[in-house]
Amino acid sequence: MLIKNLQHREKFLVFIILVFSLIINQYYANRGVFPIESFAHFDIAFRIINGDIPFQDYWLVSGLLIDYVQAFFFKVFGQNFQVYIFHASLINCLLTITTFYILKNFNLNIYQCGFYSFCFAILGYTTSGTLYVDHHSSLLCLLAVYCLIMALKTDKKKFLILLPIILGLAFLTKSAPSVYVFFSVSLI
Repeated sequence: MLIKNLQHREKFLVFIILVFSLIINQYYANRGVFPIESFAHFDIAFRIINGDIPFQDYWLVSGLLIDYVQAFFFKVFGQNFQVYIFHASLINCLLTITTFYILKNFNLNIYQCGFYSFCFAILGYTTSGTLYVDHHSSLLCLLAVYCLIMALKTDKKKFLILLPIILGLAFLTKSAPSVYVFFSVSLI
């Protein structure tokens, strides 16, 4: 009975963290906009939907991944600012929940895991709120480091398989932090 009660508490806490990490990023993304950076991927994703091809029809300053994923979001959910920041909020949510489970794997109690995950949700993607290549690539690199930690801790091969995939996605977003993490991980 006690174990079942703890599992319900953990599921409820994970749900609260999930909702919090989505809402806090949505909130801060709507607080203000810096047009040069805040709408860069909005415009490119809109161009992709309208049939333009990167490097052929326009110059691209970052990797292709973030723009094509945003174009997919626009196709599925419609083209508006809330959908645009929802993409960043999902990344914030993914990393926050992953942080919770990484900490739980190190035998912290669920309330400590929850507290640190709430802190991560506040600091994760909320500093920019909208899509930003540096944040996106850095957070994907953090996810890759999480995979490395879990591979070393658990000896499960699935984490080693995920590691180059996530680093590849980070590289396709922006090369600078992902190459440094790749070389660091390769040394380990």
